[in-house]
Parts: sequence; structure tokens; C-alpha cells
Amino acid sequence: MKANRFSKYLNLIVALCLCIAMILPILSCAETGGEESGSELTSPDIAQTIPPETEPEETEFTYDFLDVDYANEEFLIFNSEQKYYMIMNVLADDVNGESVNDAKYNAMLKVEEKYKIDLVEYYCGWDNQYNEIMNISATGEDIYGVAYLRSTHVGAMFTRSYLYNLYDVPNLNLDMPWWNQQMKNDATLLGDHLYYLSSDAHLMAFEGTWAIYFNKTLASNVGLPSPYEDVYNNTWTLERLTELAAQSAALGGEASWDFVAGGSSIYGMASFKNLINALMVGCNEHYCLKDAEGVPYYAMAESQTVYDVTEAIAALTGDTANGTYISANSTGKHYIADIFSQGRSVFMGGELKAGASELKDMADPYGILPIPKFNADQESYLSNIYWASLVMTIPTTCADPERTAAVMDLLSYYAWVDVLPVYYERLCYRGTRDAESVAMLEMISETRYLNWAIAYDWIDSIEPQLNTELDAGRATAIASLIRGSKRVVPGLIEKTLNALKAMN
Repeated sequence: MKANRFSKYLNLIVALCLCIAMILPILSCAETGGEESGSELTSPDIAQTIPPETEPEETEFTYDFLDVDYANEEFLIFNSEQKYYMIMNVLADDVNGESVNDAKYNAMLKVEEKYKIDLVEYYCGWDNQYNEIMNISATGEDIYGVAYLRSTHVGAMFTRSYLYNLYDVPNLNLDMPWWNQQMKNDATLLGDHLYYLSSDAHLMAFEGTWAIYFNKTLASNVGLPSPYEDVYNNTWTLERLTELAAQSAALGGEASWDFVAGGSSIYGMASFKNLINALMVGCNEHYCLKDAEGVPYYAMAESQTVYDVTEAIAALTGDTANGTYISANSTGKHYIADIFSQGRSVFMGGELKAGASELKDMADPYGILPIPKFNADQESYLSNIYWASLVMTIPTTCADPERTAAVMDLLSYYAWVDVLPVYYERLCYRGTRDAESVAMLEMISETRYLNWAIAYDWIDSIEPQLNTELDAGRATAIASLIRGSKRVVPGLIEKTLNALKAMN
């Protein structure tokens, strides 16, 4: 969405950050709840680069509330316990002074009061989700109004007719911006089959979105230009990231680039093998696409650019001899806790949740950037969502899917207008502490992409192996991986489509 209601909030946040920057050279930024940090607003040698002033388009939305009264019935939301330091709760028990929690609580109250319903959340163990929902689906017991499931579980469930087709459920305003439109379009099969979707009522799909972090202090120390300028000038490409990471590496007196805890070497960039998915998507290279009739096909086997992209990724990840890249998978260390947050790498590929939680005690200020494009000709940035993020589904055991749709649509609307801007602001005043990172968050939010080929279980024959190979800087095996998977993927796609056709 190019224009949305966030523009007003973001413009206010940007203006506030700039005013603070002009008034005080050093700002002690306190997160709501009393946590303080005394880092500078921006690193002194990395100038703020404000994009050219433009008149933002704004689209106003007036929510069309339903005239319903659910007599304070209990509405049970199936969810997972907290995982990977992400914000997983849809509801909040009470206000506690933490800004995002309080925004969630207030959104919940608005829905409960408007539709006279009692919202309740059940947290299942992360590893038990699939079995619990499958067992309930098999018995037909009406327990949950909505179920947040790992995207990788959706394919197995809807082909067994355990999930409602969301296009068949009234009261979901599917075309409105509080639903992820990119995800909706990608996940829709045969034009009218959609079994999962995402909104910011559940923040995992936002917190699990990949971005590039950079340490402002280290970048300033080695004389790097502001990477924000590359984003605004359309020069933020994979080649540019590789170039800046190579310039950043410094042995610092160490004998080799082997990782030593507490050592003095500075690596250009740190991450782990899930970075490969993010870079492939960011470079607009997809495993599966749809033809003009909306029928999915195995696109990687026909791609004219896949080898250029994979070789460019390997040029970054394979340059370990010069310290350009360090993989947490090869070191046994955590790319956030042991490397980036300790000031041991200038750049890091990671999810947004790192800035909301794992980097909260980092001494150096950092910035957030979108995943780079492949080249300047690419139309837009693409921000990959963690492949097993929870998505919203409606189990066919739910006896009143229209009620579910009414509740979840309104809850998603309030999350869009009330919760996500608060989440932006919290990140702004944590480690980023600059106006540009807020603008980057808007850009990332608008370009979120969940790999739907993984969700539908089509690409297990290539995706994990490709990640492993490229994380190790090896591109030579990619051709054979593509050839081998070409014998598997089309058949899996056809199997899914046949199951859908049988439902009609």
C-alpha cells in the first residue's frame, strides 16, 4: 500500500525525532515503563539523510461497523506460546505501562465493547500446535473461533478441508489495508481459494520480517557513508551491501578471521542461513510464481536471473577469508547475542524482533535498512517474512465463521490504526533513535512478503539445501539443485491444485 493511515503517525514521529535532534545533541531515550539508554541520537559522523520532501498521499478509511451483539459470548483464539523473542499475544491481560501491550489491551476493549463479546486467548506449545488442531479438526469439536497456525502447517490442513476458504466467509474486508495485501494475492490459488492471511493483530509476521541492521558507531569509525543515502538514491543493492561490508572488516590485531569470543576483529556482516531466503526474495528471485491465469508454477527452473542472483549472494557470504561475512551456523555462536550486539560486525541480517527485544541492551546505536534490491532496475524492495510465522486461519470446526470474521476484521483494523504506530515509535526510541529508521520501517512494512511456496509445502526438495549452500558461499551446486527439484516441485503443485478442484 503506497498511501495509508500510517503516514500521519509516521510524519509526526519523524518531525518529533528531528526536533529532538536539533534541541539536544545527546538524548537519553526512555522506553515506556522506565528503561533508559544514554546513547546519542545519531552517530556524529553519519549524517541524517532526509528524503526529498513530497506530499504524501493519504487515504482515509471509515470503518463500517456491523450492527451485532454477541451477548458477551466467549470467543477463543488459538495461539502459540512466545517464540524467538517475538511478540506473540493477540490480546493483553491488562495495562502495564509498556506501550505496545497497552495499545493491544485498548484495541481488545474496543472490540469487546463494540460487539459485546468476551475475547479469550489460549496458548499452545509451539511444537504441539499442529497435532492439537488436527485432532480437534478430526473430532469436529467447536472450540476455537480462530486459529493462528504456522504457515507451513496450512497446506496439510486445507487440503483435508480443515480450514475455511476465507473468500467464502462474510464480514472479512479482505481488500482493506489492515490485511496484508501482498500475502493475500500470493496465497490465493485458482482465483478464489484463500486459507490463511495476516494482519497486525498478531505481530509475529511483522516482527519476523527481515531487515539489515548497521552499527552506527562502527560504521562511523571506518568512515562509511550513510547507507540511508543509498536507499533514498536507489543504490541500495546487494552489490552495494557487499562492498560496504568488505570495507568494514578489520582484523584488529587478531591472527585470523576465526571467531574468538571477546576478540578484537570486526566483521563486515553477520547472520545465519535464513538470511539466504531474505536475500533471494529481496532480489526478486522466487521459487514459484503464477501465470497470467493465476495458476502457480515452478518459476526458479525457468528464471533467467537465478544464477546471477545466487552468485552475487555467494560473493557476499563466501568472502570469509577477508572477514566480509561471518555465519552463525559455521561458528556455533548467535549472530545477534555474540556478534552484532557485542560490536563485532558492522552489518547484520536479522528480523525486526531483534530491535524490539534482543538489541535493547546494545551499547552502540544502530540503524535499520530494507533488504537490498538486486540492482537499481528492480521496481521495489521486498521484505521477507520468517518462513514459519503464524498466520490467521478459521478452522472448519468453528460453527459461526461469520462471527469470527466480524471480530477479527475489527481487531485487525484497530491493530492497524492504534497498535502498529506505537510499535514503530517504540523501535524509534530504542536502539535506532533516528528519523530515517522510522521511514525504513514504513518501507519494510509495505513490502512484506511471505514465501507462499514454503507455506504450501512445495519446495522442500531445494529450499533448505540452497540456504545451506549459499550461506557457506557456494553457488556451484545451485544448478544441480534446480534440476533435481524440477522433477519434484511441479508434481507437488499439481497435487495441491487437484485437491482444491475436488473441493468445488
